[in-house]
Amino acid sequence: MCGIAGIVGSAADPERAARMSAAVSHRGPDDDGAWHADGVALVHRRLAIIDLSPAGHQPMATRDGRYHIVYNGELFNFREVAAELPNVAWRSRSDTEVVLEAFAAWGPECLERFVGMYAFAIWDALERRLFVARDRLGIKPFYVARLGDGWAFGSEIAALLAAGVPARADETTIYDFLARDFYEHRDATFFAGISKLPPGHWAWLAAGRDLAPMRYWDLAEASARIEVPRSRAERGERLIGELGHAVELALESDVPVGITLSGGLDSAVLLALVDRVKTAKLAAFSFDFEDARYSERPWVEAMATHTGHVSTFRTVTPDDFVRTLESMIATHQEPHAGLPIVAYQLCFQTLRAADVIVAMDGSGIDEGLAGYDRFKPAYWADLDSAGDTATLARELDGIDPGIARAQMRAAASRHGEQGRGQDLTASVRPDCLAPGLRGAGPPELERPFPDALRNLMYRELRYTKLPRALRFRDRLSMAYGAELRPPFLDHRVLAYMFALPAEDRIAQGRTKALLRDAAAVMLPDAVRLASKRSVQTPQREWFRGPLAGWLRERVDRRSFWERGWVAREPALAAMEQFLAGNGDNSFFIWQWLALEEWARAFLD
Repeated sequence: MCGIAGIVGSAADPERAARMSAAVSHRGPDDDGAWHADGVALVHRRLAIIDLSPAGHQPMATRDGRYHIVYNGELFNFREVAAELPNVAWRSRSDTEVVLEAFAAWGPECLERFVGMYAFAIWDALERRLFVARDRLGIKPFYVARLGDGWAFGSEIAALLAAGVPARADETTIYDFLARDFYEHRDATFFAGISKLPPGHWAWLAAGRDLAPMRYWDLAEASARIEVPRSRAERGERLIGELGHAVELALESDVPVGITLSGGLDSAVLLALVDRVKTAKLAAFSFDFEDARYSERPWVEAMATHTGHVSTFRTVTPDDFVRTLESMIATHQEPHAGLPIVAYQLCFQTLRAADVIVAMDGSGIDEGLAGYDRFKPAYWADLDSAGDTATLARELDGIDPGIARAQMRAAASRHGEQGRGQDLTASVRPDCLAPGLRGAGPPELERPFPDALRNLMYRELRYTKLPRALRFRDRLSMAYGAELRPPFLDHRVLAYMFALPAEDRIAQGRTKALLRDAAAVMLPDAVRLASKRSVQTPQREWFRGPLAGWLRERVDRRSFWERGWVAREPALAAMEQFLAGNGDNSFFIWQWLALEEWARAFLD
């Protein structure tokens, strides 16, 4: 896991590249390297995970000097890929060299063989162009922007700004954020002119050429090719097998590995599968709140006790929120999701202080097996469309028909209820936007599946929830020089989960139904049958209580209103109504706070 950056074109000089390297130095505390030639400069900051020796130094070149690579991530199946390259005289045990030699042998087709999380760039000295690629789910970041006649790229936006890319606000992204709570659905960022290489894509960067990303993986096509067992028991057994194999691959490391835990089923399954592979118990890390209503501690401790892992907690306080606000903005370089980010940041800080360098988490199952209650209306809509009235009646038992119908319509629509919660109440306040802020129409998100449920799952996987989570977890872990691995985001596991029948996801009101049943051999019923609990925090109570005065001062700044994004009078009225106890959702206030802090840090 590392930080990479570079320039292609006439702006590629060593001093500019050195500034880019310094901007991502936190991502790689173990080593740094640079290489440049006419029209190209590459820099690398190394966090040594596999092969800790100097042989893993980057930028790394092939023996003939044609290809030079800077690479960020982990190729979990690098031993298998290396075995397909029998004529290579290996100089290291690193997966970086495997990626480099695989590209030298197969070109872009090498990506078809890769299992892992990665973003990398390879300069072809013969063709004088740079090959860039990002993993299928976008676990590792890759940003790119025009610079002179060529391009600048990096693991973080800060590297591009350090190269001289101007810091200007992208008001279309800001509008989507404020009006719809959408901000990772496009390739664009909050910075005008800075974009992301889409997940599952590769491209060539060259002076005088446009960026034309090529897609190399499609989830719908991959899931359609999978032969799913007819027996439900066999499907469950295969699911556990697929998850277990992914965990085994992700445990490959030459440095200490730990686990970040929530109190849910996914973390419990991860712990149980780790124990099937590894005899030594891994250290587990989690965050906690003093308010018992928001504490996951009882469930985390129960799992840790059941599996014999030692769990360390970091309690998050209102002072932590205030103290870390500016550092969070600098770390993320774009607005993010509020108090949960503070909690995760302190969790990674605690983990790294314990000398744990690699951590695993249970991301991916909720998106692959419809783990949230908000997926249920889409399933109901599919049952209704199919005329399966008996199953629909069973699933809607005890639910108000009018509310269910409204939720079904929203879940089955092309755009969904943007900016609304599961109960269809507003989480954003477009009525408070400044008249001059304009956006495009509702985003046209891809709907590659024939059913509403999988299209909604895909939307969260590709455009909304997961991209946000991956972005903030990458920044938080790497801010402390730690690598976060989500083994359940193995693309083969996701394809299998998306191929399963709907009743394996939701049945009799239970989400992740197949996994709950299949995990009976590993977990106690109290854990595997517990209802899904989303990450909840006391942000609402803190804003109305100990942080109310601080919040008013931070939001009501002249500089914020003069930016032309939010109108002062309606916004202050909405904030005071919330602080007085009207409404439960504080996200719109966090949006204003985060935007102003971001603008002060990067635009001013």
